[in-house]
Amino acid sequence: MTDVAISIKAALESINGSKHIYPATFADTGHNLVGYDKATGKAEAVQVDSVGSFANRIEAELHGLDILPSITTSVGDRVLSVHELPHRVYDAILRDSLLDDTSWRQSDIGAKVLASTTTNATALYKHAPLTLLLGGWDSHGGDAGTGSKIARSVSCEIWGYGVQTAMHCTQRIDPLGITADNEKHAVIDGILQPDTSGKKPSELGHGDVPSSDKKGVFIDRIELNGAISLTRLSRYHFPDNNGDIDQERDKAGCEVLFQLALVGIARVMDRLDLRSGCELYTTSRDAQLVSSDGSKKPVDLDTATDKLQGAIAKAAEKGLEFASEPVQLKAGPALERLAAKGGV
Repeated sequence: MTDVAISIKAALESINGSKHIYPATFADTGHNLVGYDKATGKAEAVQVDSVGSFANRIEAELHGLDILPSITTSVGDRVLSVHELPHRVYDAILRDSLLDDTSWRQSDIGAKVLASTTTNATALYKHAPLTLLLGGWDSHGGDAGTGSKIARSVSCEIWGYGVQTAMHCTQRIDPLGITADNEKHAVIDGILQPDTSGKKPSELGHGDVPSSDKKGVFIDRIELNGAISLTRLSRYHFPDNNGDIDQERDKAGCEVLFQLALVGIARVMDRLDLRSGCELYTTSRDAQLVSSDGSKKPVDLDTATDKLQGAIAKAAEKGLEFASEPVQLKAGPALERLAAKGGV
């Protein structure tokens, strides 16, 4: 019998006690509704927070603990952490950055990190361990078909059930009484000026502007469901500098990743301020250790980092450590130019 996963479930409610919430909105789709009936506006379910979005929340929480190794890149006046980049350590922003005037991909650290696999994950553990938890794909490295792929070991999402869609209606009342039939204008160098080829006042922030859209839902219940795959974590190996694999070292590294996942998920559940109109709290939490025969045992979800710190120290005793020195990159010339045009 083998332990295969930690199953996590939580019941959620809105902090204002209302059944009306604003779920995630997706481009060209709006809310992600399941079993939607246009005639009645009812749906079986709606996605409140996606797997990817929840992973970003875990990443932000763990980054804020100042436990993780640091990779940053400077772009214009901004300094971006690897934990802020959409594709983590495989992001194009890092690809187009330099480490000591050497391309990230061609640098010693970058080459080792990007060559990491499940059978040799030492460099990723040392410099970007959350990629081993939350997954990543080196799709921006040239040949996307051969780029490294790390499957996520942590997956959590939030769904609402028993859904009635709602209209979101707004109205801007202009204190100046500007009407829609006024002459057209344009904003030139920050100043409003008459322009026959310009726009109506309502398009420039003036006038009475009514608006309505299908946005927000009334919902019967909200649930968080997630899992930490112990099977996937167990596949990681962390060979030493000689390429030798030690089972105790592997076990210690996987325990660190496991504790990172537990702390990250618990901390996100303590801060479910998902977006305006969707700030939630948990009314119950349940975590179970699932074995291959289906048997389950309760697991404590604790936001304290004592066990995590202990696991990190134990792995270090086995020679498996997070990098103590930050890796600081800077944008290459082409990326700097693109970012400047984009207003960074």
